[in-house]
Amino acid sequence: MNSKKIIALTSWCLCLFLVACTTERKIFVSQPIPANLLSSCQPNLPPKPMTFGDSLKYNEHLLHIIEKCNADKQAIREINNSDGN
Repeated sequence: MNSKKIIALTSWCLCLFLVACTTERKIFVSQPIPANLLSSCQPNLPPKPMTFGDSLKYNEHLLHIIEKCNADKQAIREINNSDGN
């Protein structure tokens, strides 16, 4: 055998040793995102006619809807981050 074949064969065997020495196994399981986190955040329609007091109540309602959507998105981020670990 010439030296190039010996070097190639030796390198190939060393690569096999590197790959075969690991005993750690990682199993990734896809966790489905709950449907309630994926549902649309639809606010109620504003009252007609709208008074100043109605406007304040409606703004509070809209802020509550935004908070709920942000909480859903945070829960989805936590699920995605837990899948990567």
